[in-house]
Amino acid sequence: MDYASILARYIGREVYVSTFGHVRLRGELAAVYEDCVRLINASTSQESEDAPWSSSVTDFGDDGPQTDGSEALVHFHHIVAIRCADEELLDVPVLPDFHAETPVSIVESEPVPIPESTAEPWEAFLEVDRLTLELGQKLVKFVHPESTDIMQRTSAIRCHLADSLGIVIPRLRLRDSLDLGDQEYRILIDQNEVARGRLGPGQYLALDMGTSSGTLQGVRGIDPTFGGPGIWITSDQQQEAEQLGYLVIDPSMLVITHLQETLRRHAHEILTLGDVRELLERLRDRSPGEFDEIRSSPMTVSMLHAVLRRLLEEGESIKNFSRIVEILALHGHRSQEVEALVAMVRVRLGRQLVQRYIDSDGKVHAIGLDRDLEAPLLQMSDEDAGRHVRGWLERLVDVLRESFQRLDEQQRPVAVIVSSDLRNRLWQILSPHFPQITVLSLAEIPRGNDIYWQMIVSPEEVGALEATVKRNPHPAVAKDTTYRPAKTKMAEHMAEELPPRRPR
Repeated sequence: MDYASILARYIGREVYVSTFGHVRLRGELAAVYEDCVRLINASTSQESEDAPWSSSVTDFGDDGPQTDGSEALVHFHHIVAIRCADEELLDVPVLPDFHAETPVSIVESEPVPIPESTAEPWEAFLEVDRLTLELGQKLVKFVHPESTDIMQRTSAIRCHLADSLGIVIPRLRLRDSLDLGDQEYRILIDQNEVARGRLGPGQYLALDMGTSSGTLQGVRGIDPTFGGPGIWITSDQQQEAEQLGYLVIDPSMLVITHLQETLRRHAHEILTLGDVRELLERLRDRSPGEFDEIRSSPMTVSMLHAVLRRLLEEGESIKNFSRIVEILALHGHRSQEVEALVAMVRVRLGRQLVQRYIDSDGKVHAIGLDRDLEAPLLQMSDEDAGRHVRGWLERLVDVLRESFQRLDEQQRPVAVIVSSDLRNRLWQILSPHFPQITVLSLAEIPRGNDIYWQMIVSPEEVGALEATVKRNPHPAVAKDTTYRPAKTKMAEHMAEELPPRRPR
């Protein structure tokens, strides 16, 4: 007899279920499935490691369990032991002994026909969980039936990312994992790990935000989300740490913050073709005219998906989906190249792209590259960038890193602004080193906004480039003061939309 058959005799009875997390659940056994049981009117209590299983449950009070009508699903691999609260069933054997008397008569009943399932048994194994959060054994308490904190915060994340990025995050699956350390957790997209973290002793992290006024006892550690230094403390030290000026983050908030930032950085991996079709269906219901325009254009769903993914990959929001569709419907016939389509969309969304870098005077704060630096970058082939000039590019990255560090003291975000033809190539070079960097083109700056150059990186700071790339002057970065757009396909498309813009 299998596990499910043994538990089936308790259906409709009150049972105690003990799990690996030293948590005891009490409730009515409503159903037994292939790999789990369902309890109704469930309540929980914490059991000590040395408490015997046969001891009475005192955590529920003298009047019995305080239930709130909640339900709980408990997987078989979580169950340590299960006991029926109905004493009449305790002595009933699992299999009848026909040679011994039993207080319960065995009544033979006609077999109930079981409907044949049309689904093959292996089909369930083909399903892929789009988003999963796996927790170590000491973090399982976050997902207990009575612990709604992490679930509420997860719901808040979905709302926040829908507002800031314009995408719908799929439902999050929470589960424990014996492959992780007790204090570890990891985040998976399509069942592939994209981030992992570990909580230190005490699980509470105290961060010095520059306002601390004393020494705090604890274990030095690292913020799992942003990598900053912190001190691991216990919950009993939280009040003391806050009085000393530290910012204290509780364990569930640490995990949720890491989850939110991970989803933001990997939003382009989460967006599927099915999600794009749902966005189009929503557009058809709200703006039938715009939907008809995109349907009559040569733009396919897969190309629209590629454009949206690229915008998300660079950290840009696709919330203004109707405007993006409008742009692609209007200009989609000009090119079928994703990069050219993305460039057109970015120009039209320019005001959105620069919003976070504008000060109160309407100026866009930026770092620029000297024209003598832009020229060799434009002349590089992919082969050059991969082999011959790697050292030169590394020096460029180091100079930009030092520039960002100096500007961090101003606490004002800055973007890198270059010519239109260089924007995409430069982002490809810099994004592995600066995951949150924004590279804008001159064409993306709204005409009502001036550029405030915080810094211009000069060739002298980077050093000379070996003679592996021809140093022919590029028309987009010519040494005279006249701005001449490059004659590439992308530049031709852009030139038809906007007149040449002189760098400021």
